[in-house]
Amino acid sequence: MKNINLLSLVQSYDTLEEVNYKNFLEHYGITIKDKEVDDLNSLVTILYDGTAERSIFSQFYVSYKIPQIGKEFDLLRFGDSCVINIELKNSSTEEKIFNQLKRNGYYLSFIEKQIYAFTFVADEKKLYFLNDEDKIIEVDFSYLIKFLLDQQVAYLDNVDKIFDPSDYLVSPFNSTEKFIQNEYFLTHQQEELKTNILTIIKDFSKANFISITGSAGTGKTLLTYDIAKEIKKSGKNVLIIHCGYLNEGQMKLTQEHAWAITAIKHYSGYNFSHYALVIIDEAQRIYANQLVAIVQQIQSMNGNCLFSYDNAQTLSLQEEGNNIAQKISEIPSIVSYELSEKIRTNKEIASFIKMLFDKNKNSTLSNENNIELNYFSNNDDAKEFLSVLDDQGWEVIRFTPSQYNQEHHEQYALYTADTSHKVIGQEYDKVAVTIDRHFFYNDKGKLMYRGSAYYHPVKMLFQNITRTRKKLHIVIINNSELLERCLNILNK
Repeated sequence: MKNINLLSLVQSYDTLEEVNYKNFLEHYGITIKDKEVDDLNSLVTILYDGTAERSIFSQFYVSYKIPQIGKEFDLLRFGDSCVINIELKNSSTEEKIFNQLKRNGYYLSFIEKQIYAFTFVADEKKLYFLNDEDKIIEVDFSYLIKFLLDQQVAYLDNVDKIFDPSDYLVSPFNSTEKFIQNEYFLTHQQEELKTNILTIIKDFSKANFISITGSAGTGKTLLTYDIAKEIKKSGKNVLIIHCGYLNEGQMKLTQEHAWAITAIKHYSGYNFSHYALVIIDEAQRIYANQLVAIVQQIQSMNGNCLFSYDNAQTLSLQEEGNNIAQKISEIPSIVSYELSEKIRTNKEIASFIKMLFDKNKNSTLSNENNIELNYFSNNDDAKEFLSVLDDQGWEVIRFTPSQYNQEHHEQYALYTADTSHKVIGQEYDKVAVTIDRHFFYNDKGKLMYRGSAYYHPVKMLFQNITRTRKKLHIVIINNSELLERCLNILNK
């Protein structure tokens, strides 16, 4: 997106033919409705009459959306030390104005500059400002003019680069206190699904079954736990059954904040009638007989049950063969929702993952230096290097070993590192993963594993690699084929 002079925008709207006007907007990457331009025109007219300084209209980003988040701002102007945000409303209330500007402030706070947030209400010709005391006050237009004149405008090559989408996905597990203190916002899609789900579970005349699916990085866990928190705030009980090991964040929620969270192996010790909602988290890993028993108990009490899962995150051939996703979808009257908007994984890493697991997928990778690569010919040196990465703050994730047999990956595994099963549902800024000599591509270009392992190494690699938010370190051990593939991807 390019910045634009607001006088140029409103005058093009007033005078150009429709085709030329649309082409003009497209040149700047602007998507704006005619009614919004009318409101903008009202503001521009007032400011135009309020000062002879026409520089105040330059360098605005109009209808800017944060990449991958979809959060939109009507007007943004970036300075060396501050950001000016102006929202346009035809009509509104002070409560709505406050909520929007407060939300905007949260998203802009990661830029680490002073934020001056205004709302112009066109039908009243009034200007409102969110002050330092978090109160909405009406101000004169000269107030805004002064801020615009005083601002030392920052000239940006690419406005998208000042926003990091991964900043906005708070994890209930890895950022537990932020989650408890409500220091986050849901995306529009998450909010919509939340509203729908809360409406469904208010109906106690029948058993309600709901599913939330979404691939890694879509905010599925945050939405699921936010729904649980909303119900708890209303004074009702929620039981979360986690299909795997409980992590530190879940233990903290349980011990310090009185959440009811249990591992799937203990589910039978709970009476579901005590809970307004039962959540089955990471449901793709549940056993078929456990699923049947839980569904029957919910049906017998006209209860509410929410399944949250990603079918791509199975870790064994048995889990894959159980086809739990199909069984969940066949539950009578189940209402299914899918999160489709990627939030966590940055585009560079997301593209890399697709091309790593499928040799037929090829695209140009944005070179942002978020992916690092090292090669070792022997296990001992690789293990030593993994230890160095661990000391440097990388989350080194090892494959889950068999309880019964010694497996190849244990020769280079860092035993202090968490396993694939331990990191389910979690996220980290920097993740390091290993690819050993048993990985290869089959005739169809799919990544495969030729060694013997109880859990599926390709699925575990996918689980490990999708835990990262910002940076990824690939450590390849004695595998020239995978090294060549990674280099081809990174050097495009």
